[in-house]
Amino acid sequence: MDEKRKLIQWRDAGLIDQAAIDRILAYEKRQPQKKKLPLLLVIGLIFFALAVFSFIAANWQAIPDLLKVALAILLIWIFYGLADYSAKKQFGEPVIFRLLGIAMFAASIIITAQTFHFSLSNSLLPWALFIAALAHFFYWRHLAYTVVAFIFGIATLVSFVPGAGWLEWGIFIAIAFAWFYFGKDEASLRFSWMLLFFSGLVLWDLVEYDSPLWPVWTLFVLVALLLLVPKEKQRLLTPLYLLFGAAQLVVYLAVRGETELSLVDLNWPEAIALAVLGIGVAALAYVKFRPVMWIGILGFIGILLFDETAIALAIVAELSALAYLVIAQRQDRPLALGFVYFIIVQFVIYVIYAWERLDMSLFFLIGALLLFALSGIAWRLNRKKEGVSP
Repeated sequence: MDEKRKLIQWRDAGLIDQAAIDRILAYEKRQPQKKKLPLLLVIGLIFFALAVFSFIAANWQAIPDLLKVALAILLIWIFYGLADYSAKKQFGEPVIFRLLGIAMFAASIIITAQTFHFSLSNSLLPWALFIAALAHFFYWRHLAYTVVAFIFGIATLVSFVPGAGWLEWGIFIAIAFAWFYFGKDEASLRFSWMLLFFSGLVLWDLVEYDSPLWPVWTLFVLVALLLLVPKEKQRLLTPLYLLFGAAQLVVYLAVRGETELSLVDLNWPEAIALAVLGIGVAALAYVKFRPVMWIGILGFIGILLFDETAIALAIVAELSALAYLVIAQRQDRPLALGFVYFIIVQFVIYVIYAWERLDMSLFFLIGALLLFALSGIAWRLNRKKEGVSP
């Protein structure tokens, strides 16, 4: 037994005595043990279920319409009944039975629509599944329902594009925001945040004003969400802001460098307004949640897009990647995201400017030498700051 062996190691190390070990083992022995179904019984149940579903599938056309709907509803009750019985008797996985219940709920809607010749295009199916998964999460608080809710949330967004309306968009925003505000756990905060961000991209289809800067506007607006969560929860969302911000900068760089982005889609008033908002976001983040202030750089994308050579964007991407690595290293923060971002930026710059002009190995050798030089300079400056002679 792993627990017993670990306790013995702690005893031998002098951390606990034998009396404490005996009390811990006695306590664990009194805990109710989860019952496991015999393997042969599990296999038998699987084959029995396959036999039932195969029989139904083979005779599907011969089954009366109302009976088809009744069978789907019956399966819903069966799976939720098994989930409840499994939870009370502490055997099996109630979560799996409830997920099968959600699947049967979807099947019942599809069967009902087909039986009575309802249209499934722009239907309420993804909405129903999204809300059902959220209801499961808020009642049972399990990660599986969080993942399912996120998947069906994305499906809901996709279902009303193109042709989105303000009403359904507003309802989706309200549901996603309620999940964000009341979910509280780590997965809910991150998944609901992503749904709110992706809903901002729907503005491309929703409004008549066709702007290439909707992702940046959306990210800046979502900074306000950090004011609604406690400080210990803000660190869970910080990587999302940095990740989505870095991805946007790389995408804008690639699009501007590789395609002919029409200046008709750009206008100076919007670019200036975005820059002002970016400065405001950076100032707010500096005071309230400093690690997020990096995304303030995105406020100048509207202005930088007017440069058809994309050189200004490339410089900003390169310098921001280097600065993030240097500052994160000096503050002992994780460097993984910064390194990935830096490498992607190098590839994009190489494809845009050096693909047909410079060998890839030479390009990255130059990049490595540049990094070594900057690392040496940073090291010497740090030594001087600490009062140590280099």
